[in-house]
Amino acid sequence: MAELLIQRRDRAGYWEAYPVYVNREQVARIGFGETIRLQLPAGRYQINCGGLFGKEDGIWIELNEHRKALYLNAELLTRKERHWPKYYRLLWQESSPVRLQNQEAQTQLKVEQGNALIRAFGFLALLALSAAWLFWQAQSGADSLLAYLALIPLALIPWVYRGVLITELKKQGV
Repeated sequence: MAELLIQRRDRAGYWEAYPVYVNREQVARIGFGETIRLQLPAGRYQINCGGLFGKEDGIWIELNEHRKALYLNAELLTRKERHWPKYYRLLWQESSPVRLQNQEAQTQLKVEQGNALIRAFGFLALLALSAAWLFWQAQSGADSLLAYLALIPLALIPWVYRGVLITELKKQGV
């Protein structure tokens, strides 16, 4: 049996575990910074992967008795290509098993991801606190305009998180 190694290196859907399909059958789910190993008989295979916010990508590979490796990466879509909720595209890159990232590189990627999420959640907490303060001010002063203004930070919360992820994709330079 041949072994297929798949390593996820994208910076897009941190909490999403993408389903991996081999010949239209789901065989695994791959989380952020993970490596999966598939034992497959020799032959030709179609490998697909996609996510909730990412357009799927497929690749055809010919497996012999050797090991093959694939990277799963992502790139930011242009404004014309974006159709809600998709804002990035997954990409397969074929590589040799020797070139796969070692455990230290995977750990470093997870540390960078953690730092980006800490910054995002810090800003999201500030938005939520500002909305709560505006609601409190509206209730104590009986001012309905402040209550409506408090809805603005609450509406911005999903866009801020998405903006952080888009910034991380741009930083990646794929």
